[in-house]
Amino acid sequence: MAETYHYEGLEAELYDSLDELADFEDFSFYQWFADAVAGPVLDLGCGTGRILLPLVERGLEVVGIDSSRAMLDLCEKRLSGAGKGAELAVGDMRNFDLGAKRFGTIMVPGFSIQMLLEDEELEACLSCCRRHLREDGQLIVPTHMPWEMIWDGRDSCPLEKRKEVELSGAGERLVALQGWRLDAQGQRLSLSNRYERRLANGDLLASEEKEMTLRWHLPHEMMQRLGEAGFSDVSVYGDFEFEPPEADSESIVYLARI
Repeated sequence: MAETYHYEGLEAELYDSLDELADFEDFSFYQWFADAVAGPVLDLGCGTGRILLPLVERGLEVVGIDSSRAMLDLCEKRLSGAGKGAELAVGDMRNFDLGAKRFGTIMVPGFSIQMLLEDEELEACLSCCRRHLREDGQLIVPTHMPWEMIWDGRDSCPLEKRKEVELSGAGERLVALQGWRLDAQGQRLSLSNRYERRLANGDLLASEEKEMTLRWHLPHEMMQRLGEAGFSDVSVYGDFEFEPPEADSESIVYLARI
């Protein structure tokens, strides 16, 4: 299998300031299901701890795995700053091994599973999650449908400013730009990202460009993959609400049990 995508450098450093995942009101969804099943939680693709840290603060035992050492270092700093601790490990979501440890809940927040572009990669990830769950455990997998791009009418878009934030007291501003290419038939979205750190007057201090490709799956495809991985009880939710997805739901969340 090819190497998975790694967040590093300026992209990792600026992630918490520029990432748009904080705009999703998803934590209460994860929290409700994590509280409902006893046992430790595995945050697969935990990044800087956006979901992991508040779960730990609620008193849950959480293990975090991410392929990026830089992101885990940032997560560790956030945990230390909050006076909390959690087991963190560098790992590949397609092939991780935590020994005999079994989890009540495994979650893959942030749509990270869509970085797995080939069928065999998705199958490997789901099977690995299945092996690490207790028999009464649950797997939570959110996916994102890029309706904005699909309905746009174009198959590509050049770099455009996506987000800009001022760093209070630092005299700097951070800028994220993004362009995209859509392969509707292949169900793939390729993103061109540029990250910039600038002085308040606009002078460029540092920049970095990264390419990322995501794959989306239709519900019947994900249901099939989950079934093939050994999950027989799958519920589907839309936009992190406790209701089935609508035809235009941007987020489709799968709750899979053995």
